[in-house]
Amino acid sequence: MKMTKLDLMTCLLSRDQHSFKKFYQDYETFMFLTGYRVTGCSTATEQLILMIMRNIWEQPSVISRSSDRYLSVILQKLMVNHK
Repeated sequence: MKMTKLDLMTCLLSRDQHSFKKFYQDYETFMFLTGYRVTGCSTATEQLILMIMRNIWEQPSVISRSSDRYLSVILQKLMVNHK
C-alpha cells in the first residue's frame, strides 16, 4: 500500500529515513515517467527527481502546504513547476 500524505508528513517530521526510502520506492516509477514527459531526457529526469526528493526531505512544508490530497498529484505538480 502506498504512503498517504499524512504518513509522509509523519515520516518527514520524525526524520525517518527508512520510511522516506519506502516513499521514494513507491513513487519512483511514477516520478520518472512524469519527469520524462516534462524533460524529454532521462538524465535531466533523474536530476529533477533528486532535486525534488531533496527539497521534500529538507522542506516538508512543500507537502504540508499543498491543498491536494494525493501524493501523486502533489509530486506531479512539483515536477512540472520545477521545469
